Amino acid sequence: LTSIPVQANNPMITATFIKSIVDLTGLPQDDKPQIAMVGRSNVGKSSMINSLTRRNKLARVSSEPGRTQTLNIYNVDENFYLIDLPGYGYAKTSKSNRAYFAEIISDYLGTTKQLKLVLLIIDARIPFSDLDGEMIAWLQKYNVPFVIVMNKIDKVSAKDTAALHALLEDRYPGVKRIEHSSSTGKNRDKVWSTIQYAIQPA
Repeated sequence: LTSIPVQANNPMITATFIKSIVDLTGLPQDDKPQIAMVGRSNVGKSSMINSLTRRNKLARVSSEPGRTQTLNIYNVDENFYLIDLPGYGYAKTSKSNRAYFAEIISDYLGTTKQLKLVLLIIDARIPFSDLDGEMIAWLQKYNVPFVIVMNKIDKVSAKDTAALHALLEDRYPGVKRIEHSSSTGKNRDKVWSTIQYAIQPA
């Protein structure tokens, strides 16, 4: 296990990498709430995990799209699990692998009773994709709570940021959006407060 303390001004205390799994039988069997991160390949999920925990090496970061091909499980403060799902939409992954990952993601999101929130990560620098739209439609159809995290926002102009907000509000009115930057830490606290709210007992 890789246990890394989180800075005191973060609401968390420790973040621990538990394991990587390739099927749902390896998921934690206890009742701790789970928070899932999902998004296209190379949207920066690993960097975001490191930013949220304020450590550079908790999650492995790669410049190669499609690197995350497992479900990576982190125990945060012995309070909840953070589940990093495989990135979707990487063209160089074989068709059979893409189908398998899609099934795993769908099964996880649709059957995990401990799942309290999905962080749908998008890359704010590039056009909103049909794949992201399909994911949102799926989450809405099955009433899975989610927020859209507009990642890498520090690399986007104010004009383009406003345009992305307008597009998302037009297509998905009322869905919560959070601008985020792993590089600058922008709105890291907003992400944490959203998670904390989601894992509160009903």
